[in-house]
Amino acid sequence: MIPGLGLLRRALTLALCGAAFWAGLQFAQMNQVDACLDAGGRWSDRGYCEGGPP
Repeated sequence: MIPGLGLLRRALTLALCGAAFWAGLQFAQMNQVDACLDAGGRWSDRGYCEGGPP
């Protein structure tokens, strides 16, 4: 066995978890934008929906 491989696995696991978290946030925001536009609103520069139904 290679010494220190456990540390490499931990670092890789943390990096993959961080990347999955970031990708999930991006996916959720894409879905929010699509839902806003489908409802007749517009996506503002501040990052929220304007003009859609209440």
